[in-house]
Amino acid sequence: MIELFSIFLLAFVFDFIIGDPHFRYHPVSLLGNYADKIEILCRSIFGDSFISGMFCSIIIIFTSMLLACALVYIGFYINYYTGIIISSICLYITIAPHSLISHASAIEKELRKKNFDQARKKVAMIVSRDTDALDKQGIIRSCIESLSENIIDGVTSALFFAVLGYIIAGPIGLAAGAFFLRSANTLDAMFGYKNERYIRFGTFPARLDDILHYIPARLTVLAVFTAALLGKMRAVNAVKCAINDHDKHPSPNSAWGMAAFAGALGVRLGGPTQYKNVLKNYPYWGIKIETLDVEHISKAKTLVILTSFSFTIIILALSSLVILV
Repeated sequence: MIELFSIFLLAFVFDFIIGDPHFRYHPVSLLGNYADKIEILCRSIFGDSFISGMFCSIIIIFTSMLLACALVYIGFYINYYTGIIISSICLYITIAPHSLISHASAIEKELRKKNFDQARKKVAMIVSRDTDALDKQGIIRSCIESLSENIIDGVTSALFFAVLGYIIAGPIGLAAGAFFLRSANTLDAMFGYKNERYIRFGTFPARLDDILHYIPARLTVLAVFTAALLGKMRAVNAVKCAINDHDKHPSPNSAWGMAAFAGALGVRLGGPTQYKNVLKNYPYWGIKIETLDVEHISKAKTLVILTSFSFTIIILALSSLVILV
């Protein structure tokens, strides 16, 4: 367990110090470029069918896992400590708590200066909705919803599959598990659209992503509960809202995090949301105890940090029980 804890600790240290640098050769960027090429290959053989998207996804995911295994194996071949460091780097690449907080801080900064146009531009970087007409509360709501949804995609699910991989095959398995989740999540972001081009091709990666986040999303509620206790927020309300409102969203997983955050903060999220040419009438989730304000972004950032910490402790404790058994 000391080994697993050390890898997790190093990964979070790397994320805290380096964050998520945006450059051409970032692994996720390289994965996207590779996926584009495999998509072209699979479409040339199988067309735009479900089978085409399935083979494309399997090839990309298997390749990314193989790469992670090879890198860690080479590290351990050099020496034990190099292997541990490379394992932690592989995990660091797949998590993004620093990035979530940085984006939210940029939005919060513009709102505090009452520079709403710049705040809308900052929000547009992290959400797909139309941000041009958002008022102050709309900007805050969008920011918090992005934080609470993406903590599952960008933190807890990666940690879950990293631990699962570690239980199966040690540090090599940890790297493979983290890359497995991140590549599947990236493919859903690239192909999981219900438009003419991807309605069939993107079905497999979209459904796979739903399945993979199923357990982590629900475990995240427990982490939010713990985080709310530590942060002196509304812990019981977080669980109540998650249970009552998790099904008020098209995604089977997203609203678990969003409803839990809404409950912990004592605000109401969701509701009608304007996209490019479509108004989607989402139900509301959460109970409106407080009116959305800039301070709620600050509290949501604290909740991200504490939830990441709490989930790590929970998942390490569960893995200890599994290993002992």
